[in-house]
Amino acid sequence: MPPLKCSMLSRITAVLLLIAALLTPTLPAHAQDSTDLIETPVSFANGDRTIGGTIIAPADSATDLPGLVLVAGAGPGPDRDRYREHAEAFARAGIATLIYDKRGGEDGYSQFAASMDDLAGDAIAAAQTLRERPGVDPDLVGLHGHSEGAWVVIEAGARSDDVAFVIASGGSAFTPDRTQQWMNRVQLYRLGVEDRFLDALGSQLVSAIVAADMFRLAGHDPLPTLTEIEQPFLGVFSEHDLNTPPAQSLVSYREALEAGGHESYSLRVVPGVDHEMVLLDGSAIGAAYVETVSSWVTDLAAGIQEVRVDEPPSQDLESSPAADVQWFGTWTAVLIALVLSVVLFGAYPVMALACKARGFAPMESSRSARLLAVLGLTVPVLAVVYLMMVMMVAGKSVFGPVLAGRPLPWLLLQLAALGIAAVAIAVVVQASKRWGDMDTGSKVRFGALVAGTVVVFVPWAAYWGLLIV
Repeated sequence: MPPLKCSMLSRITAVLLLIAALLTPTLPAHAQDSTDLIETPVSFANGDRTIGGTIIAPADSATDLPGLVLVAGAGPGPDRDRYREHAEAFARAGIATLIYDKRGGEDGYSQFAASMDDLAGDAIAAAQTLRERPGVDPDLVGLHGHSEGAWVVIEAGARSDDVAFVIASGGSAFTPDRTQQWMNRVQLYRLGVEDRFLDALGSQLVSAIVAADMFRLAGHDPLPTLTEIEQPFLGVFSEHDLNTPPAQSLVSYREALEAGGHESYSLRVVPGVDHEMVLLDGSAIGAAYVETVSSWVTDLAAGIQEVRVDEPPSQDLESSPAADVQWFGTWTAVLIALVLSVVLFGAYPVMALACKARGFAPMESSRSARLLAVLGLTVPVLAVVYLMMVMMVAGKSVFGPVLAGRPLPWLLLQLAALGIAAVAIAVVVQASKRWGDMDTGSKVRFGALVAGTVVVFVPWAAYWGLLIV
């Protein structure tokens, strides 16, 4: 009978599932998805800040393990799990690894400001916590900093003798602002933007923000501090890094270490990975990266120290120091230009509306003048907004196709800028023919349009590359 068969099968299935459940061992909460690792939540302090962290280590170890603190790259915290995959990989290689919550806006870290003292202090406090962990060799606990974190661990290593070794992964040998400019430029270059547009689209706004003291850690130079490092040092560079200049950084690291008389360092290039040390298809962190770091640490534990330097990887563009910002390239000058544009180009419609509201006779006007007022009000604002958008994504997108060696939005802005110059000439010609018949208000309106074009817009547009053909 079919109902009986269904009932019998259901009972058998339920019994088998119950047996399987009873035979399956219950994982401890800290082991989570992997039986070969154990996790321990920790907390520690740096000044007034209490920091949460997680130690990930092999579940069973007969000897004390070397320890590694992972120091995060750019971006506000507190997401400690950003580097969980790295931590688990190092733990499986026999290294007790600590990940911790990075500072956020409430702790003095934002897109515009940060304290290297605070960041280095957090890393040193984390290392001290790991040194006190049972099962960890307190004399073999080091720091691993990625990207921005590389600057931090170099600083922390120079400050604290409790840091046994220093690993800089994907680090730049240059200041954060110079590094950001290189990143913007190389990303734009990869998208097909020609060299003549790279300064305007990739560098000048960064310089303006730096001059306004609104760029996080601007001016921090890691190389003088690197010469002071006495601990064993490992610099790890990716073959396909588009965030930091890998070839120049490797060479500069080597020169700084040699200048400091360092006798135990390695500078290694990991093939097939990007800046994050992840495979190019994004599937996982590179096994060669994990092997490079873990084998170097285990060699240190075995007393093996040697100098090893790989050949620098290829690099699309050279990084050069940014030129000093002139007054007209500062953020203040940008804001002044925008305000003057609103006043001078906005005077044309505002005065017409005021005249109409008071019932006066209409002022002298023309289609060319109206078009000039609209373009003068909108083009500078749109140009600044577009440059900020490109900077916020570090040049990884230009929000449209690249045509004639420049992004389509920028090409349209350039055409509009040239249109302003052409229409302004037409307005001057028209106004000169009727100047004697104009009332004072009309003369003020037309004069404001011409002044806005000649005095404000043309010099501003020339500096920001809107007139490059």
